[in-house]
Amino acid sequence: MAFSFGYSPWLLLLCVAVAGGLTYWTYRATVPSLSAGWRLLLGGLRFLALALICFLLFEPVLQQFRSTERPPVLAVLVDDSQSMQVVTAEDTSAARPNAARTSVRPVLDALQDEAMPGTARFFRVGEASRALSGGIIDSLRFDGARTDLASGLQAAPEELRDENLGGIVLVSDGQYNTGQNPLRVADRSPVPVHTVTVGDTARQRDLRVQDVSTNDRAYLNSSVPVRVTLSVTEGPGQPVPVTLEQSGRTLDQRPVRLPDGTGEVSVDLTFEPEQAGLQQVTVRVPELAGEVTTRNNAQSTSLRVLESKRQVLLLGAAPAPDVSALRRVYERTADTEVTARIPTPDGTFLEGPLPDDLSAFDVVVLAGFPSPSVPDDVVQRVATLVNDGTPALFFLDRQTDLAAWTEHFEASLPARPDASTSSFAEASFRIVESARQHPVFRIEGAEGALFERLPPLQVPASAWTPTPDAQVLGTAATTSAAPLLVLRRRAGLRTAAFLGSGVWRWALLPSELRAADPLWPGLASNLLRWAGTEADDSPVRVRPTASTFGGTDAVSFTGQVYDQSRQPVSDATVKVTVTDSTGTEYPYTMDPTGQGRYTLDVGTLPEGTYQYEAQAQLGETDLGTDRGEFSVAPLRIEYQSPRADAVLMRQLASRAGGTAYTPETIDRLPAELAGQASFSSDVVQRSSEAELWRTSLFLIAILALLASEWTLRKFLGLT
Repeated sequence: MAFSFGYSPWLLLLCVAVAGGLTYWTYRATVPSLSAGWRLLLGGLRFLALALICFLLFEPVLQQFRSTERPPVLAVLVDDSQSMQVVTAEDTSAARPNAARTSVRPVLDALQDEAMPGTARFFRVGEASRALSGGIIDSLRFDGARTDLASGLQAAPEELRDENLGGIVLVSDGQYNTGQNPLRVADRSPVPVHTVTVGDTARQRDLRVQDVSTNDRAYLNSSVPVRVTLSVTEGPGQPVPVTLEQSGRTLDQRPVRLPDGTGEVSVDLTFEPEQAGLQQVTVRVPELAGEVTTRNNAQSTSLRVLESKRQVLLLGAAPAPDVSALRRVYERTADTEVTARIPTPDGTFLEGPLPDDLSAFDVVVLAGFPSPSVPDDVVQRVATLVNDGTPALFFLDRQTDLAAWTEHFEASLPARPDASTSSFAEASFRIVESARQHPVFRIEGAEGALFERLPPLQVPASAWTPTPDAQVLGTAATTSAAPLLVLRRRAGLRTAAFLGSGVWRWALLPSELRAADPLWPGLASNLLRWAGTEADDSPVRVRPTASTFGGTDAVSFTGQVYDQSRQPVSDATVKVTVTDSTGTEYPYTMDPTGQGRYTLDVGTLPEGTYQYEAQAQLGETDLGTDRGEFSVAPLRIEYQSPRADAVLMRQLASRAGGTAYTPETIDRLPAELAGQASFSSDVVQRSSEAELWRTSLFLIAILALLASEWTLRKFLGLT
């Protein structure tokens, strides 16, 4: 305990001495005269009041110091995930929580023994870490669908930051599948980490569906390939059937011979979807005799089934290499069906006349079309189709009738020529710097910078002027920088113009430009995909954050709401109704986040395919609706490695300065902890301060002293 003052204590003594002198001078003689006893009493009351006032004016602070001994704390992290059921099962039946409890119990009993130094704090580790209390063994369910060991190792020191944490014990099978590598966390651990490896480390017989891959999109009544990879441990070398099924109905089945021992084998399955929409299929293999678990013998995947392929009408100016280069690319695109018509000098078309009904086409590709030989009524039919809203790609050719372009396609062309005829000159293609990240230039296997190394194009000498709402993505590598690739979006209609001839050279590159081979097919495909993508101009847009959610992933949505003026609406009521395959409806309301944006977290849903419908209202006014679908797949990641990883557990303990144990050797831990200097009690010095000059008791005492003096003076008749 100690005192401190805001000013020098010598000055305080001087002030007290002055107060004493003033008191003596006041009561050395009184009128009427008083006895020495009364004068001493009155002087004492005044002196004490003045001394207290001086004492408080110097801001006295009382400091107190306390020492507290803290026992060491041991954080015990227990793996509560599903994989613990598998690695601890004593038979080959389905995994059970009781088997895991039986294996973990001796470890927990040893850590709770009276001989254990310090205090143990228990935590559950799975997808997240949380403290355990009460009956520890009864609190464990071993049902976590993921294992994040790193987050548990990070959470324990944070949770116990105010206690004397002396060490961490991790009780686990060592199988992690979420979060960062626990070895990296162990390197930075502030205390030693001891590990207890639970479960069988030996390879046991297990057959699992390792991977299922298929197309993201498919079409009705078309064959869809499904590639299945099986992984087997201690395989019997016998054939097993691999079944592809949907809602309990078998779509395809193929036998495959498993390796003898450990290995992988692949098999190809096919099916023809009969319904459009988001479809979920499951690959299943039978149980092997003596298999450690059957929870990984099936795996599901989802794909979106469309009613038909994209219908493309390809119209050329004449039989020419550029038309062939375009046709080859589009006919090799899986989701595209091409109808090509090439005019002849007599006004007819190769491969048959123009179809009577053009409304069935999704995109029109004008590869130089029309040439002067094309009848005017045919040009007018195609122009009406494009001007009415069908996406179109314009590819300029030396034989293109520019007068027909400006006369019939003026409403949809992204750029207009200054003259109806033009000469051509050679120039290289250059991407506009601000457009390098545009989706049409995202070409897998090649860099956009290679465009300037491609053979030069035939570029029109006359000027072309882009429309005000158009975007120039590519120019000629000349001083004029004439536009070569122009895109336009107007009221949901997408059109693009490629104003250079000779792209066939890009399709037949020499060997020294082999790195640029993907550029032409990639650019042509991306332009077609960009033009054929429907612009979403609906006032209400609600989408799930994923088309397929894992079994324990929270299903969530994002949304946007706009009014008729395309202004965001931030105070609308957006209701979302989720419907499962049985017709059961789950109503929800989205939360606004500002600027017309909304979010919704539904939580986890059972496995299956779901549909949703969103409706937005502002008061009594309906703003619009949106609908879609998503699926929830079963999550079996915990069953992909049905054996304990003792190597990882030993490495983790070694890198964190701890020791690796097993359930058979864990009884050595108490004695070893007692001998470690790091696992010992510490003394914490705590200090507290009391600002006496803020204490009301002193003010009361001063008032009481002064009041007593005043009362006595009146009683004694002093003046």
